Amino acid sequence: MSAKNRIDLIVSSGRSKLQFTHFLSIAFTTSEIRDNFLKFKQQVLSDSEIFGIDSSLFQAPQKLHLTIATLALLDNEDRSIAAELLQDCKEMIIQPILRGDPLIVKLCGLNYMNDDPSSIDVLYGMIVSDRLQEISNAIAQYFASRGYSQLKNEHVKLHVTLLNSLFRDNDDAIENEESFGRDIKRMTLDATTILKKHKDFYFGEMQVNEIQLSQRYSKSSNGFYEATGTIKLN
Repeated sequence: MSAKNRIDLIVSSGRSKLQFTHFLSIAFTTSEIRDNFLKFKQQVLSDSEIFGIDSSLFQAPQKLHLTIATLALLDNEDRSIAAELLQDCKEMIIQPILRGDPLIVKLCGLNYMNDDPSSIDVLYGMIVSDRLQEISNAIAQYFASRGYSQLKNEHVKLHVTLLNSLFRDNDDAIENEESFGRDIKRMTLDATTILKKHKDFYFGEMQVNEIQLSQRYSKSSNGFYEATGTIKLN
C-alpha cells in the first residue's frame, strides 16, 4: 500500500507538469450568443478608433465555452476514468444543487486578464449565475481531489474567452496555458477603447443542458470540440 501511494504521488506530480489534453467545458454556442458575438466582433473590427485588433484574435463562434478545469489524460484508461468521474458529478454535485430546476445563465459584460486594459492577454465575457459557480467549484474540486486536475484557485472564474493574444498563432489556445509547462511569448492587446464602448455588451441568456469532457485540438461535426464524456443536467 505504501508503494502504491508513492507511485500515485509520482504519477500525480508528473501529470501536473504535462500540457493538458482535455478540459471540462460548457458550450456557449446557442444561436443568440453566436449571433451577438459576431455582432460584437463586427463592431470592434469596423471601429476606426480601435487599433491593433484583427479577426485572428477572436474565438471561433462555434467554440465559445466555459472551461471548468483542465486535465492531462495519459491513455485510454485515464480517459475512461475521467469520463466516469464526470458521471459521478451528476448525482453527487449537480442534482443536489439544481433539485430538478433548469440552470439559466447570462453572458453579459466584458472583463480582462492582467491589470492594465491597455496591455491585456485575454478579453472575456462574464457569466452570471450563482448556481453555476457553485457547481463549477465543486466539480473542479472533485477532479482535483482525485488527482486528475490542478486546483489553481478556490473559485472557478466564470468566463467565456472572446479574444486571446495567443489565437494569432494557435486558435486552440487557452488563457492559462503558461501554467502547463510551456513558455509562450505574447503580444498583448490594447482593449481600452473596446471596454469603454462595449463594457456592458449583452451576448444572451441560455439554459445549460450538459457538461462535456472535451478533447483538446479536436473538432466535432458541429464545430465544437469532440467529447470524451458528457453528462446531461436534466
